[in-house]
Amino acid sequence: MHRLAALSGGILFGISCFFLGRFSVPPKRLPVNLSAIPATAVSTTPAHANEAQKIRVPAATETNLQMGQTANDSSENKWSDLLSLPGSPARNSQLAAWLEKLAATDPDRAMALAAAESNLKLREQLTQAALHGWARTSPSNAVQWALSLPNAAKRETALSTAFAGMVAADPDTAMRLGSQIVAQNPDDAVGYGSRLIDALIDNGNFQKAAQWASSGDAQTQSSWMAEAYSRWAEFQPEQAAQAASGISDPAERNLALHGIIGGWAQADPAALVQFVTDLPANADRASLLSQSLERWAREDPASAAQWISDNQANPAMDQGIAVVATLDSVPPNVAMTWAEGIANPQLRSETVATVLRNWLTADKSTAENYFAATKNLLPDDRQQIAELIAARSGQTVSQ
Repeated sequence: MHRLAALSGGILFGISCFFLGRFSVPPKRLPVNLSAIPATAVSTTPAHANEAQKIRVPAATETNLQMGQTANDSSENKWSDLLSLPGSPARNSQLAAWLEKLAATDPDRAMALAAAESNLKLREQLTQAALHGWARTSPSNAVQWALSLPNAAKRETALSTAFAGMVAADPDTAMRLGSQIVAQNPDDAVGYGSRLIDALIDNGNFQKAAQWASSGDAQTQSSWMAEAYSRWAEFQPEQAAQAASGISDPAERNLALHGIIGGWAQADPAALVQFVTDLPANADRASLLSQSLERWAREDPASAAQWISDNQANPAMDQGIAVVATLDSVPPNVAMTWAEGIANPQLRSETVATVLRNWLTADKSTAENYFAATKNLLPDDRQQIAELIAARSGQTVSQ
């Protein structure tokens, strides 16, 4: 009996020692890893959405979850290693690329990692990279997240990034979603639509950008067509011009032709002017030629001056020459030579008068001598210049 009691007491004592030992030993410290950053640091559900509107990332399959977990486990060390490197453009680009890839399967985690970065500039770069990757696989959710941002400038930047990701994955889906976005946000339709056009152009989808721009309404089409054809002409001016010329609707065609001027003038202003000169003669051509010559004169005044000197006998160029001759950057004596070559007497007189006003400021004596000898001023314009000269001399002009 005594032996049984002693045996029981020994067993109880052993159990007590075991548990006391368990609680007295401090727990092992876990290594620091990415799990220390909560996935809820940045919510991928718009803050203003109600329960019916909340955006949810589509549930992943078990296989995808396993693959994603394996990829995350194997990449934690890579992310930590990159963060430990000294800051540099190359390092930051690698961080952005890593987050963009992660965002395709786990946008919450990718956005949270970006938000955890203390460097504000790098944080923005990482956020945009994560958003780009997210938009490639879940465009609706990424766009709605961008639209939920309260700051207008940040909202448009984020939307541009989301559009870029969508277009890279599927331009047609991006165009359909873009149409829905501008319909739901009419006050911002011009800007949002232009950002989609930029994304399409940047990805080489020139014809799709032009097609989408033409779908605009009376308030948006003008801006969208200008954006699409101007950007297209930066890279493929001849193709953009051919597409614009082939539009059957006259008003839409005119918008497209005006649009190509900005982009083509930067690439090859001489070819642009020649293209416009060869268009059928009408009021639109005169306006297009004016814009083209003005852009050329700003980009390369010497070449534009030579071309005007060689071609100014063409009456269709009158309006364009008048615009260029009255630019502040053109020397008055050169401008006057162009003005005198304008075929239309009324426009010629008005242009000569404008150039004379500038010339009187730059070189009063020479301008007055020209005024006394010229026969290119009609009576009303001559009277105005005479009064200006007299006023500067403290005199009056007899009628």
